[in-house]
Amino acid sequence: MTVVAEDFPGNMVNQEPRPFSPQWSIFRVPAHIRQVDEKAYNPRVVSIGPFHRNRPSLRAMEAQKARFYERLMMRMAYKDRGVGIKMAMRKLGPDARRCYMEEFYDINTDEFVKMIVLDGCFIVELMSLYHESNQDEEGQFVEESIFATRLMLPNITRDLLMLENQLPMFVLQEIFNLTTFDQNATPLNKLALLFIEPLRPQKGQYTDISLNDKGEHHHLLALFHSSFIPSDVCPSRIERGARWNRQENLPGKLWVHEAKRLQRAGIRLTYNPGNLLNIEFANRELNFPTLFIDVWTGPLLRNLLAYEQCNSFAPPYITCYAIFLNSIIEDLEDMEILQNAVIIFQ
Repeated sequence: MTVVAEDFPGNMVNQEPRPFSPQWSIFRVPAHIRQVDEKAYNPRVVSIGPFHRNRPSLRAMEAQKARFYERLMMRMAYKDRGVGIKMAMRKLGPDARRCYMEEFYDINTDEFVKMIVLDGCFIVELMSLYHESNQDEEGQFVEESIFATRLMLPNITRDLLMLENQLPMFVLQEIFNLTTFDQNATPLNKLALLFIEPLRPQKGQYTDISLNDKGEHHHLLALFHSSFIPSDVCPSRIERGARWNRQENLPGKLWVHEAKRLQRAGIRLTYNPGNLLNIEFANRELNFPTLFIDVWTGPLLRNLLAYEQCNSFAPPYITCYAIFLNSIIEDLEDMEILQNAVIIFQ
């Protein structure tokens, strides 16, 4: 069954302008940031949400979204299984719209609901199938063409972490709740983090604190961002939704010298296996975890930075990490020192 706009009866969106919402969490990347590396902020294979909807280069995945919707519906063994999801998304539609910084007057209510149903079901079913395939005792992927296509999965994962390519997390959570009947099922936050893990710029397993995160997040990129926050940060500071004062509350306000000058001054540069942001200095040793650089690293870090720059409530840890790297790496000699110390692995 193909999902069409007629499946979603309802009124057109009120075309009268409404006041800007104070609840924006999904932004268009500002032009001055985007112009540095345009491709880093654009999805390659799949459009999620309204910003890149109907881009010709991404239309091929629309058929796969419909196929995943059907696959998810087949797993729900009751009549009118799709009706509950459509009704729930229609109810959440106005709140979901308010999460975006733009109005999208060209997308009416029916189209918007259809979009979040298909996009949300695609994401939830993809992450569930991925987790199921990794639980297979024989290590075999679930039978799914996307998993069997080389580089398709990492490209989709990359796209799901683009700032402009997000759905509100409460939409995904509602779809997950309506389609998951096992009380012992892996929670959505954990499913998402395990799905994203292969693209992390720090290899190795998440901490138990990250994987057992039961907090509420704006979207998948925000959840991914939260996994980098050091474990010694007071959770209540973040949960209160306090705005970060860029003068007083930037973690790590002091810059460091470049690697070659530190080395000449007798400072040892060593790596530790902790969180990517757990950088420590003690006994004339500067310890920080290995940063793995591959084709995915640049776009992921750029979108995390853009998220922090656009959302004043997001703790600016990735921004500070980028400033730290920019301070300690001045030229190829500094890069070579860090590579020899296994601090950067390229």
